[in-house]
Amino acid sequence: MNTGAVILAAGHHVPQEPFQPMMAIGGTTVIRRIIILLKQAEVNPIVVITGRDGDSIEKHISKMRIICLRNPDYETSQMYDSITMGLNYIEDLCDRVLILPVKYPLFLGDTIQQLLKTGKPAACPVYNGRRGHPVLISKTLIPHLLHYHGPRGLEGALRQDSINPLVEEIPVEDQGIILSVEREADCLAGSDRSRKIPLHCVSHLYLEKDEIFFGPGIAQFLGLIDHTGSMQTACKQMHMSYSKGWKIVKDAEKQMGFPLLVTKSGGSDGGFSQLTQKSKDYLTRYLAMEKELEKEAKRLFKQYFGKEEESGT
Repeated sequence: MNTGAVILAAGHHVPQEPFQPMMAIGGTTVIRRIIILLKQAEVNPIVVITGRDGDSIEKHISKMRIICLRNPDYETSQMYDSITMGLNYIEDLCDRVLILPVKYPLFLGDTIQQLLKTGKPAACPVYNGRRGHPVLISKTLIPHLLHYHGPRGLEGALRQDSINPLVEEIPVEDQGIILSVEREADCLAGSDRSRKIPLHCVSHLYLEKDEIFFGPGIAQFLGLIDHTGSMQTACKQMHMSYSKGWKIVKDAEKQMGFPLLVTKSGGSDGGFSQLTQKSKDYLTRYLAMEKELEKEAKRLFKQYFGKEEESGT
């Protein structure tokens, strides 16, 4: 079962208040900590909704293989509007979705693992009787959330009579699920040893002939084009220029010996970009090999660094 995530980092508070995503915490930043913990749990895709300071945040996480969507109305909209934006985008890309505001970055990786074990359509971690974040929902519930217009945002949507009985409350020994980060002092309070990112390995697959021509970056780029039907949109979501996107494609085509895209310029019907059948097959094989490589890398990591992982050193 494929699990994706929607991270809410648009900023819906008054400008005078501190903005959490770029705050330092446990040797990294709030937004990067959340993404790293999700990736360790093999959550993919990860969609980050940005707004305030969008350019800075998107640049900061641009190499983490996530999808950035910009909420242009973040100053006047509610957080739930960002949630629906993310759910609309991710609905067809995974079987279930983790939803989490960026202001709650102190949860532990074990909490994610406990949530993923649920067999119910929705799950919510609970600490001392209080529901916290992140929340897990099945794609079957997404239409219900998209049509909700009541009070209290996501909490209100999950408390609906039609949904609340489907939510499994999972007790966890993780106070981080209810601790919000509002100021730098909150980050310092949460940066003890238990909140630091544990030792882990990261593997990358690159294909090379005369030079490297295919890797994680172009794989994500092609995947986004395949999903959106637009190279321009894919470039925006990866925070790169359209000219750079074309250069990546052309350099890869030169090494691979076949076209990657079929494109049509705008007109009365609008323009589009789509993958050729050959490039779709190539991308599918690359992603399958990458997945197997990640599993083998984790096995080897356990073999060679298991003791350090257990001791937290």
